[in-house]
Amino acid sequence: MKRLLAWIAVSLPPTLLILLALKSLEVNSLRFIGLLFFVALSILLWVQMATPATESKKRFRQLTVASLITVASIVAFNWPLKAAYSLSRPAFNHVAEQVESGKTLSTPRRVGWFRIQQIEAPGPAENQIDEHGLRLWTNLHPNGKTGFVQSRPDDLSFNLWSYFRLDDTWQFISED
Repeated sequence: MKRLLAWIAVSLPPTLLILLALKSLEVNSLRFIGLLFFVALSILLWVQMATPATESKKRFRQLTVASLITVASIVAFNWPLKAAYSLSRPAFNHVAEQVESGKTLSTPRRVGWFRIQQIEAPGPAENQIDEHGLRLWTNLHPNGKTGFVQSRPDDLSFNLWSYFRLDDTWQFISED
């Protein structure tokens, strides 16, 4: 039981953070949750360092450090979202080509690793802002949508809460 609790304490934070990053969670929320995990793991490591070292505690410390590094890398670089996007990029481009050719696509649908709730094509919006770029929304919250936008990073005409650059053509945004 002691090993199970130790394993859960060390492996659960990075595992949950990876799953949350792949869920296309709003970027600021992901960073906040990651920061909480980072603090919890830091406290766990500090407590371990304060107790005498045995062979099993040394291994547990190493696992805690590895977990801490993983959580920090996810918070800093959001690499699970970037990796899933990289694997999904051909599907994103295929959907973009279909929309540009005038096809109407039904939603919700899977595009690569992501579940797209709504697809909006480029064009004038209700607020008179021209050409937003293709929008693949993963979350349709009434306070603001979250999803992928095909647009240059310097041409995001949205009411942004958070923004994450995936490459020169696709961005992951959360509206406010």
